Amino acid sequence: MSKNNLQVYIHIVFCTKNRGVLISDTIEKKLYPFIWSVIEDNDCTPLMINGMPDHVHILLKMDSKVSLSDLMRFIKGKSSRFLNENYSFLNGFEWQRGYGAFSVSSSQVSQVADYVKNQKHHHVEGFIIENIEL
Repeated sequence: MSKNNLQVYIHIVFCTKNRGVLISDTIEKKLYPFIWSVIEDNDCTPLMINGMPDHVHILLKMDSKVSLSDLMRFIKGKSSRFLNENYSFLNGFEWQRGYGAFSVSSSQVSQVADYVKNQKHHHVEGFIIENIEL
């Protein structure tokens, strides 16, 4: 085999500092495409990004050349810089330290993508993930 074939899917969740309610609908329309491009710039494949005013969910496919910790450092660092440069009223926006990252079976990717896509609905309804291998 002349090329690496990596089938590693990761569901990532990270929060604003102190779970501040800072990501408005207006901000997320710019933030999520920005994060998407950071993921692509690091040779990974973004599959779905969504979230709530205090946290972000990402579903992506990893690349063999990238470590998860490096990818998260780029995502969080570049996106916080983007937010501070474009939304000065956020007064020194920061992400909370750390993140959650969960492996996703290839058979569950579409189910997890739907979960990420429908974040706002899930939070309104108090939805809990069931029968998903995370």
